[in-house]
Amino acid sequence: MKNIVKIVLISFVIAAFSNNVNAQKVAKLAHIDSQALMQSMPEYDSAVVKIQAFIKDLQGEIENQQVEINRKSDEFQKNSANLTELVRTSRQQEIAGMYQRLQEFQQNAEQTVQQEQAKLFQPVQEKATKAIEAVAKENGVTYVLEAQQVLLYKAGDALDLTPLVKQHLGIKK
Repeated sequence: MKNIVKIVLISFVIAAFSNNVNAQKVAKLAHIDSQALMQSMPEYDSAVVKIQAFIKDLQGEIENQQVEINRKSDEFQKNSANLTELVRTSRQQEIAGMYQRLQEFQQNAEQTVQQEQAKLFQPVQEKATKAIEAVAKENGVTYVLEAQQVLLYKAGDALDLTPLVKQHLGIKK
């Protein structure tokens, strides 16, 4: 009788333990270099070309304004001795206003470049994120860490999703 009770108790404990082990999901970790992934995407190269052209246009406008300011300033320097006080003051204010408008344009240009970068690179980042999620699910990965920022230690057999995601996206690089 004691043996039967022991067997039943042991069976009950084993069954309870195995249910508990099955209920707990083991976390599977992987890492990815998302920056390298995005830089290898053709969409990234296209966005870089567009932002460089956008910046070049703004720089051209800044240079044009600077040339005009320099021209006005040189003209003022040459002719200031022959100008009345009222005209001289007016021209100085005009040149100062041109400098101020140039500075405002430069500040607005920086903000506009940042907005344009966000607009152009957001679809690239979204595509990369979706691909990372898909590959992580395919490989049973619970957590994906950014390889360049978070990892303090990486074992030699750690799962690197970067080549798998590139393959998923059809990137040969």
